[in-house]
Amino acid sequence: MKEGPTGVGLNELKRKLLISDPQHFGVTIPHTSRPKRNQESDGVEYHFISKHLFETDVHNNKLVEYGEYKGNYYGTSLDSVRSVLSKNKVCLLDVQPHTIKLLRTSEFKPFVVFVKPPTMERLRETRKNSKIISSKDDKGSAKPFTEEDFQEMLNTAEMMESQYGHLFEKVIVNDDLTTAFSELQLALKQLETETHWVPVSWTHS
Repeated sequence: MKEGPTGVGLNELKRKLLISDPQHFGVTIPHTSRPKRNQESDGVEYHFISKHLFETDVHNNKLVEYGEYKGNYYGTSLDSVRSVLSKNKVCLLDVQPHTIKLLRTSEFKPFVVFVKPPTMERLRETRKNSKIISSKDDKGSAKPFTEEDFQEMLNTAEMMESQYGHLFEKVIVNDDLTTAFSELQLALKQLETETHWVPVSWTHS
């Protein structure tokens, strides 16, 4: 389970893990109430359901987390996590900190990795040619990082760590993506080999 402030590099780390061993790692397919577009297939990009059914699932606590964007719901269901686990894969899941407790059950035993940003100086140096996605919509536009983005990233990380740090099994500073990825791989390998226990979900990008 991975978590961290927006722009810290969670998507890149998750993508690298998936590419490194697609037979071992998997991701959930989110649910949405927005209409399916022509080139999309149900159960591939999203599970497309009605707004009423989405709200019913929320009411019945079937979602790990959800949000609304431009009048449409987006969310991750517990069943989508189970679907990944049923394939004997480690489920890589980005969630907000407050949902960690929901996943700490006898069924889901998350290994929580908090990805935090480096110093302001390193952010300026390492992200100067990078872009941040301004929204989670498919047509979300990418824009260069600003000083305000960096400061918000640092502030959010500090808040997350101060309020939820006791829930984190591992903290990784994403100063350099290659180094952070190696540290992440090592942590997961040690977890699985030393304890003979496979993490079933992780913690937003």
